Amino acid sequence: MPFKFGSIEGVAKGDTFPSRKSLGESGVHAPIQAGIWGREKEGACSIVLSGGYENDIDDLDYIKYTGEGGLDSRKKLVRNQEFTRGNRALQLSFEYNLPVRVSRGYQIPNGPTEGYRYDGLYYVSFVERVRVDNGFFICRFHLQSEDSFADLEKKLLKTFKESYSITRRVATSISRIERNVALAEKIKDLYQNRCQVCGVHLKKPSGAISVGAHIRGLGKPHDGPDSIQNMMCLCPNHHAQFDAFTFYIEPNNFEIVGLEGYEGKKIKVSARHKIDRSFLNYHKGLCLDVIT
Repeated sequence: MPFKFGSIEGVAKGDTFPSRKSLGESGVHAPIQAGIWGREKEGACSIVLSGGYENDIDDLDYIKYTGEGGLDSRKKLVRNQEFTRGNRALQLSFEYNLPVRVSRGYQIPNGPTEGYRYDGLYYVSFVERVRVDNGFFICRFHLQSEDSFADLEKKLLKTFKESYSITRRVATSISRIERNVALAEKIKDLYQNRCQVCGVHLKKPSGAISVGAHIRGLGKPHDGPDSIQNMMCLCPNHHAQFDAFTFYIEPNNFEIVGLEGYEGKKIKVSARHKIDRSFLNYHKGLCLDVIT
């Protein structure tokens, strides 16, 4: 079966298949047992939800998904999960914004009455490696459907179990995150496009290169606000490292922690820039999960 990203010709959202074998023959998800269909150097094109981990979340349009590995024969986590194999493939899907086909099995509440159902394309919105209650690390992936919740539920409704109840949501959310360009430009102007970490001003023919970076990320799972209090002005390199949880800013004194060459130094903070320290504390917590 060819390894392919995106939709499969002839397969529509809501199509069901009696078995994993038939799901594979359709081209949606080839592996008979593995939940992730991916390659370490190319990305992951498909996953199957079948109730593997109790802490996973499935809200139809949003999925919190635990990666593969670390389980014994009783499906108990006995060692750390690593960003290898399927987990590394899903990590690449996040880094390169690759579409991931999602199928749900009969084993889970939002799955079909029997067999497996293809539920369309999702995108990995966030990746983390976190310590769980038993002390081991898992690789966790957050995925968002390309469809709105209402559209997805409407397309799949006829395939749900009898126990499924239609979810009522307040009609205020949208699938695309709206970023206020004016706020990003304001924070960059405030620091004259100089990185608050290194102080570097990167010139280009038409001005300068800098990033209005959010401290607590927008969208799920972070749900941070698009506000000046939740932003910093960073150079592209330190923005990438900050988002990858390479370092954090100590909320109490704005000291840089974990960044080689800047350990113990403090970020520059303008008197006109009131950073909300709770966002720094949130980011610090995620960093500590990654590096400890």
